Amino acid sequence: MSCILFFDGACRGNPGPMAIGVVLMKNGKKLGEISKRLGTGTNNIAEWSALIEGLKIATAHGCRELEVRGDSQLVIKQISGQYRVKSDNLIPLFNEAKKLCGNFKEIDFKWIKREENARTDTLSNDALDMKIREK
Repeated sequence: MSCILFFDGACRGNPGPMAIGVVLMKNGKKLGEISKRLGTGTNNIAEWSALIEGLKIATAHGCRELEVRGDSQLVIKQISGQYRVKSDNLIPLFNEAKKLCGNFKEIDFKWIKREENARTDTLSNDALDMKIREK
């Protein structure tokens, strides 16, 4: 069975303080979780950064087949090739994410509703509130 990666980025203000939340699952068990504050930037940078960190943790856990789930329609459509990345500050993040995608035999991207992504939303907001550090 493949791994499932949930990711979310959050920003207070746009630009403002950013944070990410990532959860990696396999066979119903949590393999890893990240809640990390990033500094200052935009919500789109936070979303892309969350995806990148998620792809890194999935690689580190040896996932070969990965389903990526996120509530950022923009990031999901850009990484899957439905939308072009036009913003100069997002192109390097897109390129890094695409390179990391090469670590997987199979990778699929799925947009999910915000309520289906509640855990990563909580992790990113907790990091903004400085309640949780990276695990």
